[in-house]
Amino acid sequence: MSWSTFTSPASPAQVRAYGSVLDALHAFHDALASAAPGPELLDRLAEDLRGWTDTLTPMAVPELERLAGRTLSLPVRGHPAVPPFVVDSLDGDKIEGTVTFGAFFLGGGGSAHGGTILTIFDEVLGVLAVTQSRAASRTAYLKTDFRATVPVDTPVRVVAWVDRVEGRKRFLRGEMWVGETLCAEADALFVVVRDPTA
Repeated sequence: MSWSTFTSPASPAQVRAYGSVLDALHAFHDALASAAPGPELLDRLAEDLRGWTDTLTPMAVPELERLAGRTLSLPVRGHPAVPPFVVDSLDGDKIEGTVTFGAFFLGGGGSAHGGTILTIFDEVLGVLAVTQSRAASRTAYLKTDFRATVPVDTPVRVVAWVDRVEGRKRFLRGEMWVGETLCAEADALFVVVRDPTA
């Protein structure tokens, strides 16, 4: 069973509107992370956010019916917590694409937070692990070596490939580049799950 089995049953209009919300959410995250508002504005913002939380909470649906993380036509399947990664090319054994870490993902000193770099590697390698109708799998380990800092607000190229397959085990590797600079390398193992609904 492939990942596409778990795709959200959203309509095209829902997907378009949800994509628009995600664009606005990412822009809001970056604006909030870059600003230092006063207490009155922050109180008003918190009140507005609580209002939207109250509106959305009764609309909760089971995991397989959600838009977040299950809308395959959107970058990173429409997952709101993952920086948008745009796939440039994907075949059975290799994937390439671009991600730009906004201010929301700043770790310090103008560089992306190390944890968000691992998040992108996990997302990209996970997509590659289930291409060509390969069965659903889960991350068994993900080792990352940092070679140089990854700047925010700069396009970052990510390349990943299947290193080898041994039964249920899929060994994958990845690299993150800014221009000609290798910033990070990943070595991962994904294992096919015995029960894809688990």
